[in-house]
Amino acid sequence: MSIDLSAAQKKQLVRILKQISLGCDLEALAVVNQEGIKVAFFSEKGTDPDLLSAISSAIHSTGKMVTGNLDHGDLEQVLIRGEEGFTILAGADEYILIGASHDLHNVGLAMQVIKRYVPETVDVLSSA
Repeated sequence: MSIDLSAAQKKQLVRILKQISLGCDLEALAVVNQEGIKVAFFSEKGTDPDLLSAISSAIHSTGKMVTGNLDHGDLEQVLIRGEEGFTILAGADEYILIGASHDLHNVGLAMQVIKRYVPETVDVLSSA
């Protein structure tokens, strides 16, 4: 299964990912659908895009169940933080915007930058 995007949509997604990376220096960025199929992907350090997409989809789905069952409202972001890095998953309607880095000093900035670009990502993908 693949996601059919126009050339203009692909160009706009690449622009968004570049803007995010300029804003907070993430090592991996991706847009995936709720089923874990990658739509757009960028990585500096050889991250496996299929593995990142599938795991992120499963974690995001679990986060949605948690926020729903605990009446926390709609899920905005999931932060996975380890001793040597972090991954942020942000819901973008039917898609997930993902950012990852080993620079733990940028967690807060990365969360804000990714959140800022969710609406624009949704706009680009709304006609897919």
